[in-house]
This record gives sequence, C-alpha cells and structure tokens, in this order.
Amino acid sequence: MFGPLSPQIVQALINAGGGLLIALVILFGLYRLANRFGGRFILAQQAQAEALGAQAQSLARQAVSMEDLKECINSLIGRDNSEHREMLVLLKYIAQQHRDLTARKFCESLHSKGE
Repeated sequence: MFGPLSPQIVQALINAGGGLLIALVILFGLYRLANRFGGRFILAQQAQAEALGAQAQSLARQAVSMEDLKECINSLIGRDNSEHREMLVLLKYIAQQHRDLTARKFCESLHSKGE
C-alpha cells in the first residue's frame, strides 16, 4: 500500500514508540470528525451569512421607510402649523369684531338712555 519503507523510517517509528501511535490515532480521529462535520459546519455558516445579509437588507429598507416617515411627519407638522396660525388670526379677528360690536352696542345703549 505505502510501498517499501526505508530502514531509517522504520527505526524512527520504533524509537518514537507509543506516543507517535497515540498522536496518529488522535490525528486520524480529528480528520474523521472534520471530514464528517466540516461540510455541515460550512453549510451552517453559509446559511447564517445569508440570514445576516437578509437582515441587513431589511434594516436598510426600514431605514428608508423611517426617513420617508420623518419627511411625512415634518410635512404634516408644517401644514398643521400654518393651519393653526390661520385659525389664530381668524380667532383674533373674530374676537376684535366681537369687542367692536359689543362696544358699539354699549355706546348705542348709553345714547338711547341719555335721550
């Protein structure tokens, strides 16, 4: 399978003893684990990256929507402020007219009583 081993390699393996055998078994076990679960791990990481990308797109759309909402609210507030100012001007005008009419009627009643 591996071909002939040179005597130096065989001697080095014998000198390494049980530690080398344990290290080879551990490396083989780690290789099997990586081979078995590595693909699943990579697929899980890809799915997570896609989910984060979708979440980033959703947040970007939400930011655009919030900007549009801000513009709408500012427009509404501006329009409401101008309508409010118009109502205040009209109320002041009505109050002034009411005071004038009241004062005129009061003066007329004084003149009519004085006669």
